[in-house]
Amino acid sequence: MKYALKGASGALTGRKFELGEITRIGSDAAMDVTIEGLAGEHARILVRDGALVLEPVGECVVNGEVAGPVALQSGDELRFGTVRMVLQAPGLKPARVLDRVPEKRSGGWRWALAGVLLAGAAAAAGWWWLTRGTVE
Repeated sequence: MKYALKGASGALTGRKFELGEITRIGSDAAMDVTIEGLAGEHARILVRDGALVLEPVGECVVNGEVAGPVALQSGDELRFGTVRMVLQAPGLKPARVLDRVPEKRSGGWRWALAGVLLAGAAAAAGWWWLTRGTVE
């Protein structure tokens, strides 16, 4: 059975890469799937005992979780750096459907800073109100 990786985000969106016995992924021009910003050889996908196995060298995320060596199946979402890809098996309906990856939200510190600034402004206004009639 022929498997393929299909780009789901970044510069590879919509591009399809058929997988061979060994498919190498990384930033080196000699890789089967070239993705800028990764290590020269970032990961390999191998056919082992009739199954596909991901062997990461750098950080790889499969279905939202950082993965070590792991067996893959049709519909798996793989992320290499900032690029998301979906594993496809032609003719098979994937077990999973590609989900949107939620964006990181790290704006909590901004709300805390705004609260501190407002509290300081309120304290300054209160001090001014209380001391406005006193003369030195």
